[in-house]
Amino acid sequence: MIPAKLRYEIRRLFENSGTEEFNINRKQGSLNVNALSHIGHSDRLFKRRTEVAGIDSAVTIVLDCSGSMQAENRMQHAVDVCYALLTTLSQAGVHTSVVTFSNVVSTLKPWNAPYQRVKPLLERVVCSGGTNDYAALNFAHGLLLRRTEERKVCFVLTDGEGSPNATRDQCNSGSRLGITTIGIGIQENVSRVYPNAVRVDNLADMGTVAFNKLKLAA
Repeated sequence: MIPAKLRYEIRRLFENSGTEEFNINRKQGSLNVNALSHIGHSDRLFKRRTEVAGIDSAVTIVLDCSGSMQAENRMQHAVDVCYALLTTLSQAGVHTSVVTFSNVVSTLKPWNAPYQRVKPLLERVVCSGGTNDYAALNFAHGLLLRRTEERKVCFVLTDGEGSPNATRDQCNSGSRLGITTIGIGIQENVSRVYPNAVRVDNLADMGTVAFNKLKLAA
């Protein structure tokens, strides 16, 4: 269960709402009541509001569907976390996509697909095959590089390593191109593959750990 407060914090961090600032000591604009005491020796009694644009974001979630994800109900927990991330980010106006992988790599959710349609697709994912993590990460980074958003995040939910050296090199390559890659190791230490990683041993904590990690990337 992911705390509502944490969901709210993530949504606020990723919302492309920007900030408001006021420039004071203006000759025109809205009246600055704090400057009324200067009437008689100043003509700068106004303030003007300016809006500072926020950071637009694109996030790709990469979901491991290899055979080992059947163990201890890992896949169901990962599916729940994946959908919670999609819901929270989409409600914040973030563009999202989902990539799944085992031996092959597939796009489960294209950028323009409504997130509400993804849950039944996630529920029907079958776990089988190996861990082709390098191909999945390379593909996900390619999706993100074609986006125009300033902030690009790749979020990987996995319980193993397929090609650790190649995958780590892809992480570093993506970083140089402006992509933040986060690895969530499901009962597995994946820090030698993903420099920005965390291990989750208690599956019930996966959601909270994943959201906290995403919070640091915002």
